[in-house]
Amino acid sequence: MTKTDPYTLRPDTLRIARRFNGPHDSGNGGYSAGLVATLLADAEAVEVTIRAPIPLEQTLRAHPAPGGLDIMTDDASTRIFIMSARAVHLETPDVKSPGLQAASVAAATYRNLQDHVLPHCFVCGPARAEGDGLRIFADWLKDPAGIENPNSFPIVAAPWQPSPDLADASGLVAPEFLWAALDCPGAFAINAEPILLGRMSARILERPRTDQPIVVVARAQGRDRRKHFAGSALFNEAGDLLAFSEQTWIQIDAHAPPKEM
Repeated sequence: MTKTDPYTLRPDTLRIARRFNGPHDSGNGGYSAGLVATLLADAEAVEVTIRAPIPLEQTLRAHPAPGGLDIMTDDASTRIFIMSARAVHLETPDVKSPGLQAASVAAATYRNLQDHVLPHCFVCGPARAEGDGLRIFADWLKDPAGIENPNSFPIVAAPWQPSPDLADASGLVAPEFLWAALDCPGAFAINAEPILLGRMSARILERPRTDQPIVVVARAQGRDRRKHFAGSALFNEAGDLLAFSEQTWIQIDAHAPPKEM
């Protein structure tokens, strides 16, 4: 990296453990993108584009590129371009927390194992045990339940209680898990299966402790042919915005196996 780059490059290799899958044999897009984003240590916000299925339990190497990084497999003879990342600016979204109670009511109607496309996804899979997956079960807010929706657009919401092992040395939830939590709710807000995560940008304002409940929300933000756009956000119990993201999802052939969510 040159001395004029506005961020610091941390150690240039990473590895996605099998626990952090989205599809069975590849990494969850949000978690993987968040891990890459930590390599751009001083960036206000980071945009990560997923170029290929993210391999599990393989060494990936970050290569300096104009404005950011390219992430590739580490075998020079069969190198595969997996992700790219760059520093960006994100405008704070106009969205409010519906509150923990409303998020819990929304999550109560989440799909079951038989209706879920990727039931073992680290973030949204109902087959993952508590303390293993994040178990973020985002579904539509239910105004008829007597809970006011403070947003002027339909959103999905869910509560999330981080487990203690998600904290880093500071005692706060590690950034890559906040990225993960922001990921899958966007797909449920779009509600058009099957879709693949193509690009995600995120900004973290404040990292919470793992003993604090989080409210996760997401909304669809339009489409352009096969591209669907979504935004998501995390709030603490008091309604303070902790992190937010913008996402681009790609709709694929209904007969093709899903590779990312």
